[in-house]
Amino acid sequence: MLSDRERSALEQWYARDEVLAEARRLYDTKADEDLEEYLHMICLFPLSRHAELPDFMKDDEGEPLFPTNLNPQKDLEKWQDAIEVGWDVMERELGFTHDEIHQRIAAYQKSDWKDFLASAERRKKERQGKDDD
Repeated sequence: MLSDRERSALEQWYARDEVLAEARRLYDTKADEDLEEYLHMICLFPLSRHAELPDFMKDDEGEPLFPTNLNPQKDLEKWQDAIEVGWDVMERELGFTHDEIHQRIAAYQKSDWKDFLASAERRKKERQGKDDD
């Protein structure tokens, strides 16, 4: 469970211009799996560079608010809470939700599966036609 201070810091972190710009680019190009990877992992990597953290990501003593860097292997619950905050920011700032992205991924996977089956059926018919020669 995140404290109010941690939640506020994460809202600021995810609302940075560079994060929003990259999320918008990935959304617009329908790179949905890359968008998930970006919000769940890539944009959190800089949290490990403690000396470069902005003040809002530090406590009153100047130490990182997230000493485990929101690494899911070290603190799964906090990481899960953090990415929920990230998706809340995306909805508020950019107008899309995690559910929407999941639906787009599922639709793509379903379409991809149908294309695969159709391709397999075409190849089967092509082989059968060659066997008739």
